[in-house]
Amino acid sequence: MAVEALTKALHIDSNIATVFSAGAVAANPDHSAHNFDLDHVDKHGYIEHDVSLSRDDVQFGDNHTFNKGIFEPLLETYQASSTAASSEEGAKTSWATASEVRYARVKASKAKHEAEGKQWTYGLKESILSYGESALYLNLLGKDGVAPLEWVRIFFEEERLPFAEGWRPPPTLNQSMMNHGFVQMIRANEHKAEEAKLVGMGTVEALETGVMSMIKGISPSMCSVM
Repeated sequence: MAVEALTKALHIDSNIATVFSAGAVAANPDHSAHNFDLDHVDKHGYIEHDVSLSRDDVQFGDNHTFNKGIFEPLLETYQASSTAASSEEGAKTSWATASEVRYARVKASKAKHEAEGKQWTYGLKESILSYGESALYLNLLGKDGVAPLEWVRIFFEEERLPFAEGWRPPPTLNQSMMNHGFVQMIRANEHKAEEAKLVGMGTVEALETGVMSMIKGISPSMCSVM
């Protein structure tokens, strides 16, 4: 049912839809079951992770409810960085601004944990999920990283797709589009050397190799690292 919904309603490639769905089912503590709920995938360290763009980290309590205090600074970064912010069409996103927004959240999360003496988890797995989530919502809401910022706000803040505002699903959302988003965001990240050390990869080249090797040829077996 989940695969059918993702492929028919959102035009997500069946391989990606299968990975998402299989990963969610595997989160069910009843391993004989073939279903899942949102509480199952809320388990910290499985799919849910520190540095969410719109939720607080698990060490601070509620890691699943939309948090305006977390999201607003990132929305402001988008607004300030958008090259179309002053145009009649309104602010739009880009891979470069998505990269800036994503890493701003990484730094803010790390600083908060350090200030309060909490354990912070951000390694290669969390980095891949972080890049992947940004690649996913921008490919879903726009084209090649470009989407109306208002649609992004609606998606996160109102937790719905902006159909009433004119959004329609992309013709397709496949792995090559996801990989392209990864590459563009890594290239645009002015702090990629810092992030490489942060996740324990040492160099930018090692980080890029690690990320791309884990997303290349995506299959249901990827669920083991998600």
